[in-house]
Amino acid sequence: MICRRCHHTDEIHKSTTSSESMLRRGACQIPDCTCNQFLDAFEEIDDEQL
Repeated sequence: MICRRCHHTDEIHKSTTSSESMLRRGACQIPDCTCNQFLDAFEEIDDEQL
């Protein structure tokens, strides 16, 4: 999956258990990338889409 913030893949983000993401990913490990948490499409789903 691609991060909606920085457009890098979920594999490049650090694994963490404190993230709000369903994938439990943290900060991006790409140098100079300021993304501090993976944002997946599941966080964007609202009640109308269910």
